[in-house]
Amino acid sequence: MSELGQTLRTAREEMGLSLDELQEMTKIRKHYLVAIEEGNYSALPGSFYARAFVKNYAEAVGLNAEEVLGYYKNELPSAPQATSTEPTAAPQPPRKASTSRSTSERFGRLGFSVLMWAFLGLIVFLLWMFVIRDDNNKTADQTDNTPFTTATPGPSNLPGAASPGPGTGTPGPSTSPSPSPSPTPPSGAVEFDRKSGSTDHYKVTGQPTMQIKFSGGAWIEVRKGGRDGELLHNKSAESGETLEIPLDSIIYMNTGRADNTEIIIDGTVLEDGDRPGPKRIQFEPADGAETTNGAETTDGEQQETDNSESGN
Repeated sequence: MSELGQTLRTAREEMGLSLDELQEMTKIRKHYLVAIEEGNYSALPGSFYARAFVKNYAEAVGLNAEEVLGYYKNELPSAPQATSTEPTAAPQPPRKASTSRSTSERFGRLGFSVLMWAFLGLIVFLLWMFVIRDDNNKTADQTDNTPFTTATPGPSNLPGAASPGPGTGTPGPSTSPSPSPSPTPPSGAVEFDRKSGSTDHYKVTGQPTMQIKFSGGAWIEVRKGGRDGELLHNKSAESGETLEIPLDSIIYMNTGRADNTEIIIDGTVLEDGDRPGPKRIQFEPADGAETTNGAETTDGEQQETDNSESGN
């Protein structure tokens, strides 16, 4: 068994998938999957299909396909390279420009520069004639037409000035409206808590219902009580299929294709990265309620973290 085949087989067994289940997920025949695990690439249709099958296999078991292909590129058969049969034209030496052409180009650039400066000068002259000069004339006219007066307005509190009536006194202090109470957070609020290994943990307020919608084929696993809890769903979902799961306890979810899986809680879509690979999420009650599988969940997360570190 090759090193690449052992890596793929170990990842498949960690996810608890049989060759029949993997065949259903990847649509690759079972004897081709066995050939990949044994390193028998000559049994595959060709080098192109060998790389494509290995890529689909790695994505289905939660591995980064590009990293797998890059790391084991020496073990995989190389992709065929297209050879070009068209004749290549011999490079031609650069030819020197004629003297007459260079002279005409020089005079053309000089004439263009002169024309641009003349145009700018015309704009400045018109601006001075019709804007600045008119403004100066208007200012002078307004200064000459200002009437001369010696009357000085007296103060407002001279004898005989009207005093404010009783209805025009100083207004009293206005009563400010009382602040409205803060809104109560809606039931079913979901907030990111932490990341343990490859699993994202969310805190859930209330007991909302989670909807899982599939826009394409994807393998889905849902457990109640944590990663080692009661199995609710374990299957390959089809496009257009929807699952509804109440978040009344710890719910663990693992999908093989996050880009084909949409998670909706109380009408709000949960951002899950939307990448063509696996995604593991665990929802936990915000009040810190314990379950019988709490210890098993912690051990499973630790095992998952150790497996991720050993794989690296």
